[in-house]
Amino acid sequence: MIKFILAFYDSMIRLHVNPKLSVSIQKKLTEKRVVNAVRQAYFNVPYYTEIYDKAGVNINAIRTIEDLKKLPMITKDEIRENFPDKIVARGTDLKKCHYSATTGSTGRSLPFVYSPKTYAYYIATNMRVHTMIGYKPWKHKIAYIKYTAINTPGSDGPFFKSVHIPSIIPVENQIAMLKEAKADYIIGYASIVYEISQKISKNDLKVIKPKFILVNSELSTQDQRDFIASVFNCPVYDEYSTEETWMVASQCKNKNYHLFIDNVWVEFLDKDGNEVGPYETGEMVLTTLQSPVMPFIRYRIGDLGQKSDKLCSCGSKLPILHSFEGRADDSFILPSGKFVSSLKLLNTFTKYIKKYLHLMEEFKVIQKEKGLIVIELVKGKEYDENKFNELIHALEEILGEPVTIKVEFVDNINLHGSIKRKAIESWVKVK
Repeated sequence: MIKFILAFYDSMIRLHVNPKLSVSIQKKLTEKRVVNAVRQAYFNVPYYTEIYDKAGVNINAIRTIEDLKKLPMITKDEIRENFPDKIVARGTDLKKCHYSATTGSTGRSLPFVYSPKTYAYYIATNMRVHTMIGYKPWKHKIAYIKYTAINTPGSDGPFFKSVHIPSIIPVENQIAMLKEAKADYIIGYASIVYEISQKISKNDLKVIKPKFILVNSELSTQDQRDFIASVFNCPVYDEYSTEETWMVASQCKNKNYHLFIDNVWVEFLDKDGNEVGPYETGEMVLTTLQSPVMPFIRYRIGDLGQKSDKLCSCGSKLPILHSFEGRADDSFILPSGKFVSSLKLLNTFTKYIKKYLHLMEEFKVIQKEKGLIVIELVKGKEYDENKFNELIHALEEILGEPVTIKVEFVDNINLHGSIKRKAIESWVKVK
């Protein structure tokens, strides 16, 4: 506990100093981090040793960021297939690591681990996301909408004031909890905060008066954020992250997305693997810089984005992500006309993926008709019908009206040649 807290505050200091360093110093430090991450991966992680040797990589020749192009890229499937024996650093005590799994943005769970020191650093990057837009922990109370409560040392108490609002409860209950919380700062999944802003009343807004809002965990449009801002009469900010690599970019007060190059290096590549120029669309390929226990080196996440060549007037020298295009899961429209956020459905799967890590290997949820939902499921090695029925019952509670849910067991889910696909998909057209 004490080591974690010390690592957290040490990371906090470094993370708040880094953005103020000059561009030239940023470049030197980032290059050093990238090269160190690659070399540590090669010498300590069996799978990287194997694929780099097979590709004929001379590890001593990896000296600059440009040398990354000499390395093969990796995918979620490769990591999943080699976890934990070959993709975790030799000598790692898994019992001492933070163990989690992706939320299923591609429909297939990816288990991963990181050390307590890395976890402390990642939590500190969260804090920088908040302070970038004006959050002061000694002054502002947070209400965060998430499938489970955050349970990390120092996440609540006299210095950090926060309240958890479950993401899978009805929107009316979420609004009631927000009224009780009287928070200064609301954080939540974009589609759920958007749904709340559509359902909230003028009387509710006499009590719920946030100073700022942060939406996260999924792609949101500027129109959605503008609508939320107009309802709550406060600025709305966005961030871009992945469960396994943590923070990639986040908006400052000027609404520019700053790339967290002290946490993860991002390449923007064309179809031939060459770096694209500023404002040109490229596939975003990530390299983690702070997770030696289980590094992600040239990791293909399937998202597209554009980098900027400008600096922000906010004072941060971190580079700017001009735009990005993440997943776009569908929402469900039920027979009564009720709208159900895709994130509420996805969060339910997330809850059970993390509760029973090997319950399911892969899934996709398709609303084929208003009254028919089909779950395509690849069983995990510890699949149990009773445990999966817990998930079905949870889905039924969220839907709240008679809807047929069918489970179809499959060997794999067809990606139709794509790197990514929707985990939650509706065939019902919204009129």
